[in-house]
Amino acid sequence: MKKRQELRQHLEEGQRKLRDRKKSTNSLLSLIDQRDELNGKIGEVSQSIIDLGEAKEFVRELVGMSQRDFNAMLKTAKESSPSVNDSPREDESHTGDSECQDDDEAASALSGADGDGDHDNGGQ
Repeated sequence: MKKRQELRQHLEEGQRKLRDRKKSTNSLLSLIDQRDELNGKIGEVSQSIIDLGEAKEFVRELVGMSQRDFNAMLKTAKESSPSVNDSPREDESHTGDSECQDDDEAASALSGADGDGDHDNGGQ
């Protein structure tokens, strides 16, 4: 009788660990998906800043990536971004407000970066 109880406890503990492992793995995969989406957006916005005349090295330092990783991110963003002709007109009308907010945030981030002296930390 005691052996059966020990066996049940052992099985329940194993099942609990399996559930916890499954839950943690799903959380990790979800976070990785979110990171990939954010990297794509960072790549697209970085490319647009570069296209507007900012030095590529400066943008790379802001992002905080190695040159190889940054170039790969820009390449991926360029390959995955839809062409101007493919985007529907509806999307353009919805992006106006958020673009203004994004522009303000980018401007404050750039002005903050200019005054902090963080350019020396680019080799991290």
